Amino acid sequence: MGVKGNFVPMKQTLLNWANSYKYHFLFLLIAIIYFFNLFIEVMEVDAAQYAFISMQMAQTKSFLQVFFYNEDYLDKPPLLFWLSSASFLLFGISTWVYKLPSVLVAILGLYSLYRFTKIWYNHEKALLATLIMASSQAMFLMTNDVRTDALLTAWVIFSLWQFSEFLHRRKWHFLLAGSMGIGLAMMTKGPLGLIAVGTGFFFHFLLKQQWKNIFRWEWIVAAAIVLISLLPMLYGLYHQFDLHPEKEVYGLKGPSGVEFFFWTQSFGRITGDIYWDNNTGFFYFFHTILWDYQPWIWLFAGAFVFRLKTLITHNKDLKNQPELISISAFILLWLALSGSSYKLPHYIFVLFPLASVLTADFIFSMSQKLRNRFAIFQFIILHLFWVIIAAYFVLVFPPQDIVLPTFVLFLFLLFQWSFYQPLVKDKIIVISALTAIALNLVMSISFYPQLLQYQSTTLVGKESVEMKKKGDDLLNFTVQSYSLDFAAQQALPIVYAKNLDSIPVNSKLFVIERVMPVFDSLKTHYKILKTYEDYRVTHLSLPFLLKDQRKDHLRKTYLIEKISDHSSEEK
Repeated sequence: MGVKGNFVPMKQTLLNWANSYKYHFLFLLIAIIYFFNLFIEVMEVDAAQYAFISMQMAQTKSFLQVFFYNEDYLDKPPLLFWLSSASFLLFGISTWVYKLPSVLVAILGLYSLYRFTKIWYNHEKALLATLIMASSQAMFLMTNDVRTDALLTAWVIFSLWQFSEFLHRRKWHFLLAGSMGIGLAMMTKGPLGLIAVGTGFFFHFLLKQQWKNIFRWEWIVAAAIVLISLLPMLYGLYHQFDLHPEKEVYGLKGPSGVEFFFWTQSFGRITGDIYWDNNTGFFYFFHTILWDYQPWIWLFAGAFVFRLKTLITHNKDLKNQPELISISAFILLWLALSGSSYKLPHYIFVLFPLASVLTADFIFSMSQKLRNRFAIFQFIILHLFWVIIAAYFVLVFPPQDIVLPTFVLFLFLLFQWSFYQPLVKDKIIVISALTAIALNLVMSISFYPQLLQYQSTTLVGKESVEMKKKGDDLLNFTVQSYSLDFAAQQALPIVYAKNLDSIPVNSKLFVIERVMPVFDSLKTHYKILKTYEDYRVTHLSLPFLLKDQRKDHLRKTYLIEKISDHSSEEK
């Protein structure tokens, strides 16, 4: 009896400890994945391009005027390049150094989400909203394939937090910080940051009939601060483009850099002022979000319907709603982005902090009966991801040791155990987060590092750095590659067939398989120093992923050396 009598309290103590520290454990695992994501090589096209531009900016010290292979660059605003180039100057050129500023700002965004939600709701909902966002597929992607989205998402929610603090506490430094946040968001991806924050608060005030807040004179001060924060970027754009009407960029003759920033780059996709169009329909984001907001998408769908129903059927009670910023900004930005002629999945990542607030509130607001149904539904659906993980270890990249599979098995057992615990709300949270963590731990530690062994441009670029130390310069035959040049830490000279005979003997060239026949038709003789297996890693297919079929879907790239100009010599 003594043993049995001691066992129950010990078990209860263990359960209480696990419940008290569950968020600590989950956030720790998420942080570990973010850390490993820093060291995953940049992928073609966008991330490698932005890393290369940042590297060139650091090397040339041209911060106000942005160039890309010595040509005028007029696309993304410069904040990402400024931060990453500063990071390069501090720590040297490498992948993790490029990603570091964006990942740190993304973590600031998570903290901002917590503070924003805590202001309008409470600590528990704020913690849950932060966990939802932190464990979403989009967030793992933003800390790996670093583009502009991590910065934009973070600065928008930061501004929402600071302006919320200003409304509640009337401190001027919150107004200053919120305005600076909008400026930083705009210097990341144009006017979208201003629209996200402005529409959220405007419709919050409108629906709650807070007319005084709409016409507060302090917003004029905020607008002035935003404009002042944009001045360095606008100065650079004006001097690079507006003072040079003879220039032509992206088919635009004599473009105004200032006009391009405020209008063409964003709104031009809707009005047709710019030709970018990838034939995506209005409902494009309805299916991309199904993956990007896993494992929370079904809970968010319920949260969205619940909040929308409240807006429509309880419009007289809107004054009693904690906040209407999240739902207003989400709907309006979704509609605006869906109307663009050019869309990519990551364009809506900026909406996900808002979705996380709505989802966290919904989980706490559900009836016990509905929670039970959602818990069972999530538990069943999430098994699909565990099956994918198991299939990955067998069919894609079998593990080299038992460490990762063993830890994943531990997480799976914890997933099963968590579902049968008494608190239904915690079931939904823990099983969802554990599934996302297990999947992305495998992707971060195993999948991406092995996948990028097939991005041969990165491998060759790194080898060229060592070649340069020995006095050998690498030339690139016909095909420009951002990941190649970033890994090489320089823009490698490009050689074409017409001047191939004139390059010095012993020159080293990077060549892709489809142009190798060119060498057979010329007098130039060469030898293959090294052969690489290559694949376009951002365009995955099932046959490539299956280890037994992969070799049939690879192409070759080569490191070759010119050995003679005379056809009489042996190759």
